[in-house]
Amino acid sequence: MTGDEEPPPRAAPAVPPLGRLLVLAVLLVGLVVGGCLVITGGADDPADTTLPSRPTSTLPLGDLSITGIESLSGIDVPEGAADYLSARLDGDRQLDVTFTITPEQLAGFISSSGLPPVTDGNRVILHSSPLWKLNPGTPISGVADLREGINRAVEVTPEGDRLRVRVTLQAV
Repeated sequence: MTGDEEPPPRAAPAVPPLGRLLVLAVLLVGLVVGGCLVITGGADDPADTTLPSRPTSTLPLGDLSITGIESLSGIDVPEGAADYLSARLDGDRQLDVTFTITPEQLAGFISSSGLPPVTDGNRVILHSSPLWKLNPGTPISGVADLREGINRAVEVTPEGDRLRVRVTLQAV
């Protein structure tokens, strides 16, 4: 270079316009905040993301003998009842009981248990218990009531020369 020549112009540093810098800054802040929310599970109220709670009432099932069940529920199992079985379900919120009686014992059983009369064709137990078939293929009579915080459902169906009594006790 000689003294008469001007030095070549220097290139200006590559700085984006201010508008582009602001857009990039907003996007970066958004990504950081969004990432934090994803990592921490968001800022939602936990009550909005949980399932509805189930009832917490339970049955006092310390004694599952016939006497214990009678005392708990008011269900009066007749003398001579056979094939007695019981099953605890749903964290002690439900107890299923089954036994057989003679047809002559039915009216006394219902009356002494303080239940309204059974109604032919009235299906009151709508689930499959480990103690009985869901659809036994025989006529069903049933009745349900509420007594001292216990939902009592009773179904009766023929089984040979006896009647199969199915009882569901649920805490409410």
